[in-house]
Amino acid sequence: MAKQIVSIKVPLTPGGGMTLKRAIRLFEFIRKSRCKAYFSNDGSTFPIEKLPQTITYLSSVQKKEVLLVLEGEEAQLLQQKIMDSILTAQKNARENLGLYRHG
Repeated sequence: MAKQIVSIKVPLTPGGGMTLKRAIRLFEFIRKSRCKAYFSNDGSTFPIEKLPQTITYLSSVQKKEVLLVLEGEEAQLLQQKIMDSILTAQKNARENLGLYRHG
């Protein structure tokens, strides 16, 4: 199988965006695959290799979303799995608005 490169815009805002639980799930998806992954933001890249550094990086990003780049033989499969997870989180946030209100 040929090497694939795909990307996903990952939301970081409340209401379907990145939470600690979702960040851990994302890290586990990537770790279990045969893909290399990194975040791309403002022209810089951050390799996703260790969970503590990944969580720290995500908490430091001041944007509404970050680009996740996946590289490897199973990149498209992993992309779909992550997209499904993001869509489910967004759907749950819309259905349970009271759980995600801040302030």
